[in-house]
Amino acid sequence: MNDHDVTAASQLQAGFKLLIQGKYPDEISVTECSEPLAEVVISFNRLARQLKELYEYTIPLTRGVLNAQRPGKTNFLASGLKELHSKLSHLTWQAQQIEKGDYQQRIDFMGEFSLAFNSMVVKLEEREQLLKGEILIRQKAEQEVRLQNRFITDSIHYAAVIQRSMLPNSELMAGFASASFVIWKPRDIVGGDFYWIVPRVGGFMAAVIDCTGHGVPGAFMTLAVNQMLKAFENKLDLTPADLLTILDEKVRETFYSSGTNHDHLYAGLDMGLVFVNCGERKIVFSGARLPLFHLRNKKIKEISGSRRSIGYEARNRLGKKAANSFQNREITYKDGDRLYLSTDGFFDQHGENDSNPFGMDNFAQLLLENEALPLEEQKNVLMDSLHAYMGSEKQRDDITVIGFEL
Repeated sequence: MNDHDVTAASQLQAGFKLLIQGKYPDEISVTECSEPLAEVVISFNRLARQLKELYEYTIPLTRGVLNAQRPGKTNFLASGLKELHSKLSHLTWQAQQIEKGDYQQRIDFMGEFSLAFNSMVVKLEEREQLLKGEILIRQKAEQEVRLQNRFITDSIHYAAVIQRSMLPNSELMAGFASASFVIWKPRDIVGGDFYWIVPRVGGFMAAVIDCTGHGVPGAFMTLAVNQMLKAFENKLDLTPADLLTILDEKVRETFYSSGTNHDHLYAGLDMGLVFVNCGERKIVFSGARLPLFHLRNKKIKEISGSRRSIGYEARNRLGKKAANSFQNREITYKDGDRLYLSTDGFFDQHGENDSNPFGMDNFAQLLLENEALPLEEQKNVLMDSLHAYMGSEKQRDDITVIGFEL
């Protein structure tokens, strides 16, 4: 063995140690080696190259990089791994097809994994069919709900037309007073407020009525109470207090005398009623928890009503028996005097930046500050001020205000 063979043999020994440690030696030169040893060195160099190539191919595959450069055809060590690489690439394509909804994809080249994969595809298809069925059922249910909501909303809108039709014509009030305005603003499409105006010998009667509830229940109450009031339109001798007293009895007779369990029934109303006797230039007012505001010569006076409501099974809202009766309050008027009736929706409205209600005092002060304005402009000031106070706060109650100048 010559010196070159000894050197090559020593390099082979060191190279095998490096391979065992997972390291890759530099290529060993075969120059001037004996022929038998040169063949061994050439085979070693080839093995080392293939092992290094295999390692550099394996690492990206273990990290899921399927576009890794494949070893050449002469690298027999990588043949099985290259076959697995091809199957993984095809499996990735199949997974992408399944993602697009193609549940016919199956594999048969990966043993137990094939069984698990195929079972998963079947379950996914079954789950999707189940979800589609549930979605279809939900869509039909939602469509039915939308149709029902539309039917109900259309019905309520038509009910609003009916409710508006029972309100007095604005020209009726204009025939009694030199100027007038009406604010009627239900909280919902329909509401529990309405106003009432009828002629009387020598003048007229006007009222605002706040029935129990909002929305549809309140609207039903307004229809019932309006029918009751129609029975009084031809009874020309009734004073406001007389009318409230009879109406109180009529409401309790209608809603509470049937013997039915009334534990959950709360039917009644608040009302402000004024009779303007133009011949005697006299105003007669009676109220059920609602006041009358009288404006004259830059002074405004609040004339309070009785501290009880109408109906509610002869009890007030605190559950105590309502013993006090309705009283007539009489005052004389002069030309240019203004009268205002309002339900509590305006007074009780809360604001975006104020937890307190708007209040009667602010309402009266607003009327006084804008006394010089024509009534229609005064109406606009009232609504603009209320909207500014409300901000983003929602309307809490039905609102009705009527004003007229004598």
